[in-house]
Amino acid sequence: MNEVIFIFIFLLPVAWYFGYRHGKTKEVGKSTGRQSGLSKTYFTGLNYLLNEESDKAIDTFVSMLEVDSETVETHLALGNLFRKRGEVDRAIRIHQNLIARPSLTPEDRKFALLELGYDYMGAGLLDRAENIFKELSNDFTHKNASLSQLLIIYQQTKDWQQAISTAGKLDYPMVENTKNEISHFYCELAEESLVNNAYRDSLGYIKKAFQADNQCVRATLISAQIHYSKERYKQSIKSIRDLIKQDVAFLPEAIDLATQCYSKLNDQRGLLNFLHEAINHGGGISAILAYADILQSQQGDKKAAEYIASQMNQHPSIRGLLKLIGLHLEHASEGAKPSLYLLENVVTKLLENKPIYHCDNCGFDSKTLFWQCPSCKTWGGVKPIQGIEGE
Repeated sequence: MNEVIFIFIFLLPVAWYFGYRHGKTKEVGKSTGRQSGLSKTYFTGLNYLLNEESDKAIDTFVSMLEVDSETVETHLALGNLFRKRGEVDRAIRIHQNLIARPSLTPEDRKFALLELGYDYMGAGLLDRAENIFKELSNDFTHKNASLSQLLIIYQQTKDWQQAISTAGKLDYPMVENTKNEISHFYCELAEESLVNNAYRDSLGYIKKAFQADNQCVRATLISAQIHYSKERYKQSIKSIRDLIKQDVAFLPEAIDLATQCYSKLNDQRGLLNFLHEAINHGGGISAILAYADILQSQQGDKKAAEYIASQMNQHPSIRGLLKLIGLHLEHASEGAKPSLYLLENVVTKLLENKPIYHCDNCGFDSKTLFWQCPSCKTWGGVKPIQGIEGE
């Protein structure tokens, strides 16, 4: 209700002015002071408003706004207001009517067309919006705004080639700011190729991803996967090691793959050295638990428990605590087991309700790694959670 009141506070003075002007043009003869100068249409709209028929009132007042150089901005502002309120159909109608006016200047038409493109985006009519923004992308004034909207469209439709091409057309410094996005677009193409076992194409896209952003963690992870699929285990390990320099927070995503690579090479000592290096560089509880698993298989539960306990002093972790409880359960007395089982159950449930990943840009939490945040649409902003409840 407050929004409707706001619209009429905005619209009534304008409608009154044009109702007055329209009424004046219909005066016959000399002014006698007996005519108010207000048109009948104005009072019709006011009557709708008083009867709380807001839809009819708005339509009536909008129809009174004559399109000329003085009212174009009013139409644009009104349409924008409707769009922000979620009344996209009304916004579309206002901007379409505005564009249809033959008296509209070329520049005003382009501004109205841009707003109509935004309307279509809000309504989910991406094909219509695409056509408008393509047309306006050739205009200097609206180039970057249109290309930015096209970039959003191609991401939504997963047309990565078009997204790459569009991002490259943006003017500096916007094109510099999209380098991270472009690298992810190439990663999307690489993953599609990987699913189809097109390894050569996938590696080609990864090279281009690194050209766009040489610190792209996702490209490094995909590179490691490609090398592993082609049985190039040493190259895969090299890619995984690069994560330590790029962003060690993502290293847990590659711990299992590293373990498989060293296993294929029958190099357990190499795996221990890798995990030790990863832990020293902040590789997280995943690396610590992987190291403890090897100790457990080689030297038994006691050694593994001692190692986890020593690490927990420096790196407190709920996951580490759960592993420690499990190791002690195997050797606990019958009297102590019920309490340990209870504690294990509580910690397990605590972890079940905890997110694993967090977006540094908007705070979105999830149990799945999204390379593009579902909330703020930022690429590469979602990372593994660090600290006692995470890594």
